[in-house]
Amino acid sequence: MSKKVTFPCMGTNFCVEASNALVLESWLHRVERNYSRFRTESELSQLNQLEISLEWVPISKELYDILQLSEGYRLSTDSFFNPYLGQQLVALGYDQSFSDLSKSGFEQKRIFTPSEESPLLFHSEKAMIKKLKDVSVDLGGFVKGWSVDEVYCIAKGNERFIDGGGDLRFSFEKPRVIGVINPFHFDTDVVQLKMSTGAMATSSVVHRRWQTTDGEVHHLLNGRTGKNEVSDVVQVTVLAATVREAEVYAKVLCMMDAESAESWIMDKKLTIAAILITKDRRIVITKNIRDYCEGVEAAWS
Repeated sequence: MSKKVTFPCMGTNFCVEASNALVLESWLHRVERNYSRFRTESELSQLNQLEISLEWVPISKELYDILQLSEGYRLSTDSFFNPYLGQQLVALGYDQSFSDLSKSGFEQKRIFTPSEESPLLFHSEKAMIKKLKDVSVDLGGFVKGWSVDEVYCIAKGNERFIDGGGDLRFSFEKPRVIGVINPFHFDTDVVQLKMSTGAMATSSVVHRRWQTTDGEVHHLLNGRTGKNEVSDVVQVTVLAATVREAEVYAKVLCMMDAESAESWIMDKKLTIAAILITKDRRIVITKNIRDYCEGVEAAWS
């Protein structure tokens, strides 16, 4: 019999439905302790504190795998997604958990230097890295999406549902309606999908915003420039094979105009489906949406 637990974790609210829900909650809190850049004792913080060196440094196999996965997505997205933006986020004022962040008056510091080369070198046989450049890794949303995938795989029960602040992975005996939040009215859905199994993630430029002396900024940074992009898109939901994949591409597509986003998906030969919401309240849904759901209904045309 499934149990349902809700709890704060990784800067958002989780909802877990599974017969071993309490075990999954404990597992997720462990991930937060290990990989939050806001916890000085975390393994990720210890990695970020390392100095540049040509010496191999051993790390946990789990962190090694996460870093390799994130580096792979950096390469496949032409660095639009970039896990090495920790210092830039701090320079913009995002130096603590968003719920504790001062939302006004931060003076930006300009430190970002783009690079096409990875600042980390990965050992080919062991869980070891070399830190070649002075960067700070921010796994934030990526490790949240990764953890939803991992928790789903160890969840037990005929029906499993994992929601990590909009990062969803689920399997139901009968199809259910999955709502996509309306970025203009948070208490309503902009699209409803009929699904029995799936993995999806939503990114938005409406949330996680704060004021600086140079103007308002948000947390979605172009990994090639370290800046917010100007786009007609305010929210993207991606359906994919895994949540981590959906989470990466939802962020990247938020940085593009809706028309460019559709072209980029085709140019990259991605099999993902996407729902894009624009500033002028258009709903743009890729033609392959029914590869991932059994029905789709939009709130307006």
